[in-house]
Amino acid sequence: MESKPATTVSRRFNHGPAPADTPLYKHVKDQIIEALRTGEWRPGDILPSESRLAERYDVGISTIRAAVSELVAAGVLVRRQGKGTFVAIHGDQQNLFRFFHVVRNDGTRILPVSTLLSFSKSTADEQTAEILALPRSRQKAGVYRISNMLKVDGTPVIVSEMVVPVEMFPGLTKAQLQEGSTLYAVYQRHFGITITRSSERLASAGADAFAAEHFGLELGAPILDVHRVAYTFGDKPVEVRHSRIDTRNYHYRLDEGDQV
Repeated sequence: MESKPATTVSRRFNHGPAPADTPLYKHVKDQIIEALRTGEWRPGDILPSESRLAERYDVGISTIRAAVSELVAAGVLVRRQGKGTFVAIHGDQQNLFRFFHVVRNDGTRILPVSTLLSFSKSTADEQTAEILALPRSRQKAGVYRISNMLKVDGTPVIVSEMVVPVEMFPGLTKAQLQEGSTLYAVYQRHFGITITRSSERLASAGADAFAAEHFGLELGAPILDVHRVAYTFGDKPVEVRHSRIDTRNYHYRLDEGDQV
């Protein structure tokens, strides 16, 4: 089956230093991001009150609210009614669907159950090393290769192959990969790496042997092919992922924008 032209989906917010003519709240947002990146506030921590943040950054409360609102919209922070603003945790109910966009054809969203298929350590090929910005040396950079299957209502819907740098996940184990509700929760809990955005390229494709085996399809049967690069603070690439999605009863859904 011929593949159709790919569609690229990128969800991001600005991580880099703001230009001099940028609104003040964006400068404050960048400083909050830096505090998160360095671990001053860790996943699950509550941020200081608006008044304390305003004092810290020498700005008005309205500026703090604007900066925090953008980080809440990006899924990096979470507001809890009557409790305050917290650093988001991957695996929390509010965050589980942030990077999972597959829904049943009737529109129902159901949490997937992950099964680890394989886990190994090897060296990065040139393309992966370039995407992950790994060091160029005679001795190729070490990477972990992970494959898993996501089931919805007991049915295999997604099979994926991931590559992550050993240097960012030293000592990663099979047991760790099997304990989290999502891989991103494992990255955050054990290694302090928070996935802040992803960029995806989607295309229709024919099922390869990997997909056909796990979905019970004929080779070449139509599937959705997704290539993702996931990033952490500072727009640093963390993971390269190749997923195949069985679209017989499911589809990819991405909602953008807020209700007005």
